[in-house]
Amino acid sequence: MLTEKEIEVAKKYFSTYISVGEIIAVKELRTQGIRNPEEVISKLIQEGFIEKGEGCYNLVRNRGKK
Repeated sequence: MLTEKEIEVAKKYFSTYISVGEIIAVKELRTQGIRNPEEVISKLIQEGFIEKGEGCYNLVRNRGKK
């Protein structure tokens, strides 16, 4: 189960590193105390906070703006 703290830690991470490789992101999120980084990443993708590129995750810059 995800905690709000894990989601906030991941959001801060991806706000700092706007484009990061998949493997590195998972490893670094684990070192920051996130037990299941893949689940947190999936949640952030569903929320539209990040998007999955080719082998990387990218911060979505203009969320909700049209």
